[in-house]
Amino acid sequence: MGWWWFVVVMIRAVSPAPDDQWAARLTELDLARAQAFATADPQRLDEVYVSGSPARRTDAASIDAYARRGGRVVGAELRILTCHVVRASPDRVRLEVVDQLGPARVLWSDGTSRDLPRDHPSRREITVVRTPAGWRIAQSRQVSPSPEAGDAPHR
Repeated sequence: MGWWWFVVVMIRAVSPAPDDQWAARLTELDLARAQAFATADPQRLDEVYVSGSPARRTDAASIDAYARRGGRVVGAELRILTCHVVRASPDRVRLEVVDQLGPARVLWSDGTSRDLPRDHPSRREITVVRTPAGWRIAQSRQVSPSPEAGDAPHR
């Protein structure tokens, strides 16, 4: 086996696994999503989703609905509990993710705030694609409830 195997083992020890790399990338995308909610600016979702994705439309509608009532959502970060690569190509990756929304609240224009209901872990299949602007979420769909959630309802 010799010195070559030692080098391979050392590289793997300091290089994150593909699942960890994608969890980190999803966390970056989610931070941009949380900023869109916190600033009540749905245009910032362009940093997260491909144009026309259903998830982008859903988030934009939520941001607009709160903004019309004088609110914005802060603390809407998703916590990734598990992330596994299901299929990968150079330009498209399908992931199975269990995540949970952190403690979020609505800040109203009159200075008051209201905590949003606590979330349960959700299992989702997320497809991420390479675009000229970087990796973006193309699809996100709920799959069977996660083992961590038991029979908990979807948020």
